Amino acid sequence: MVYRRRSTEQRYVKYRKMMKQQAAPGCNFCQFSPEDKQVRVAHEHFLVTDNLFPYEIWDSHEVADHIMVVPRRHVEGIYQLNKTERAELMDVIAEYEEQGYSVYARAPENKQKSVAHQHTHLIKTHGKPKNMLFTSVKPYILWSK
Repeated sequence: MVYRRRSTEQRYVKYRKMMKQQAAPGCNFCQFSPEDKQVRVAHEHFLVTDNLFPYEIWDSHEVADHIMVVPRRHVEGIYQLNKTERAELMDVIAEYEEQGYSVYARAPENKQKSVAHQHTHLIKTHGKPKNMLFTSVKPYILWSK
């Protein structure tokens, strides 16, 4: 399971509401530029970016780092990438997996997917697994020990 702390989740919900209200044309991931401060590495077909609303618990562990691999071209799923793009995506993922990052992506039709632009989460954990985790959706509560 993946979780955010309450403060991060509140910022995330507020951001999603703002994006819906703006109804700006296009996709906010298509707006990324290699010069943006949240972009860590620019590849030919992909950008590696910080996640502005990172998960803080992943597989019962604290998250040390949460980044995303985002295609420069708008696609909703990996199946829409061409062979060159797929090869580059695998190379980027392999580089981070070797550094201890887990890989996670949602299918295009997944209702939990917040942006209809394919993006792959890379999540690095640290520490021992949590012995106890309590969550509640309303009100949003995350308690771990």
